[in-house]
Amino acid sequence: MEGLGRSCLWLRRELSPPRPRLLLLDCRSRELYESARIGGALSVALPALLLRRLRRGSLSVRALLPGPPLQPPPPAPVLLYDQGGGRHRRAEAEAEEWEADSVLGTLLQKLREEGYLAYYLQGGFSRFQAECPHLCETSLDRRGGLSMAPLPSPVVGLGGLCLGSDCSDADSEPDRDAMSCGLDLEGTTPPLVGLLSSFPVQILPNLYLGSARDSANVESLAKLGIRYILNVTPNLPNLFEKNGDFHYKQIPISDHWSQNLSQFFPEAIAFIDEALSQNCGVLVHCLAGVSRSVTVTVAYLMQKLHLSLNDAYDLVKRKKSNISPNFSFMGQLLDFERTLQLEERRARERGSGGQESAASDPPSFFTTPTSDGVFELDAT
Repeated sequence: MEGLGRSCLWLRRELSPPRPRLLLLDCRSRELYESARIGGALSVALPALLLRRLRRGSLSVRALLPGPPLQPPPPAPVLLYDQGGGRHRRAEAEAEEWEADSVLGTLLQKLREEGYLAYYLQGGFSRFQAECPHLCETSLDRRGGLSMAPLPSPVVGLGGLCLGSDCSDADSEPDRDAMSCGLDLEGTTPPLVGLLSSFPVQILPNLYLGSARDSANVESLAKLGIRYILNVTPNLPNLFEKNGDFHYKQIPISDHWSQNLSQFFPEAIAFIDEALSQNCGVLVHCLAGVSRSVTVTVAYLMQKLHLSLNDAYDLVKRKKSNISPNFSFMGQLLDFERTLQLEERRARERGSGGQESAASDPPSFFTTPTSDGVFELDAT
């Protein structure tokens, strides 16, 4: 196999006009990427749980990169880089010679397995910045009164799923949802569905995660003491709303990469809290119980139990093994994790008398996957 390393001189030539369709992936931490990066590079946002999916072969790199997920690899090369300094690589390292827990090594190996012309940058960002500073971008200091240069969207973990598309909600994943929960697209039940468990899964005392079938089983709801139902779909009916025995909240979100589910996290969390404060069971459901309802449940655990995204996801995974939030929702949870960490740090600073430091921080935002806009997180 040809050497996988490419020199800074090679990259400088590639970035010279006219520029080819070179895909640059920055595999460093988000903080390093935001402080300085090679011009045009996309940040890798890959939580540990997605890394595990990649390594065991249950996730395709193609699905995470810009462009249609079924499109064959383009002829243009992909170049990955980390900070450099010889932490991982040996001379002319092959993909399998990188550290097992290296994001760059995992991506390099998987990209080449899927037919990409993938390489790594010799010397990493440190060497390239030293040799070609004019081809690097640096984020300006907000507090100095200067505007922040816009950052490219993260690619891996949010991927082409964050980028603009002509797809509509009709191009979401109804087939996956329907097959997962045993419903056809009209909501009827095929003959084999009776072989599947029809009970929701208990995540915490009085907090249950389930599917559309679970929300329609009034006997099961009564047995579990469920009186609150959080319906995370745009079109499934609240079946028992009129009899007055159940409290409903509906979040009109489709299981599609373009949907901004995170904007509903605060009201969904408040609804779950209300149910638990009344010592009532609450069911969080979507169609299949594998993506939208899981995303809301993970967000609740992250905020209320102060868990990381990985820990909250693993807690739910241990209870319900078939969960699979779409990649855009995973990216929104990653944003939510960063925002919670920032809010906790500000709270600690206020508690220790660091009001000035907290006040000087910029407001925290979630990035939306559907546009260049943002919405501010309520600090209360």
